[in-house]
Amino acid sequence: MERIPRKAPEKMTQPFHPPHHGPHRLLDRWKAAAADRRARAAARRWRHAGSEPRWARSDLPARRLLGRIFFPFFLLGTVVFALLAANALPAPGADRAFYTGLAVLCAVSTVVAVIDLIVIRRRTAEQRRWHR
Repeated sequence: MERIPRKAPEKMTQPFHPPHHGPHRLLDRWKAAAADRRARAAARRWRHAGSEPRWARSDLPARRLLGRIFFPFFLLGTVVFALLAANALPAPGADRAFYTGLAVLCAVSTVVAVIDLIVIRRRTAEQRRWHR
């Protein structure tokens, strides 16, 4: 008896749908519910300004405060060490290169503090505009 080759099954017209019940369906629903719960919790956490966790708060105000605190000391150090390097003040037993280096270090720190203050002030103003 000769064998007749079977016809290949035609392509299904409908896309394959997962079953509406069974273990996979239950797992999918459970995962979706868990994701939904997490999203709702996150929305609750971030709804009110200032209620975000401490690690997520901006460090800009603290940095501005640090700049305000240290800026005068850097400026004073720059002036004093520059005077010591120029032998205008009685230097307690160290060479002028040491004081010159300290004066340059303080001057650079002063400039960095000023730039930081300006940048932070601009950025906080920008954030305030964005929050309004």
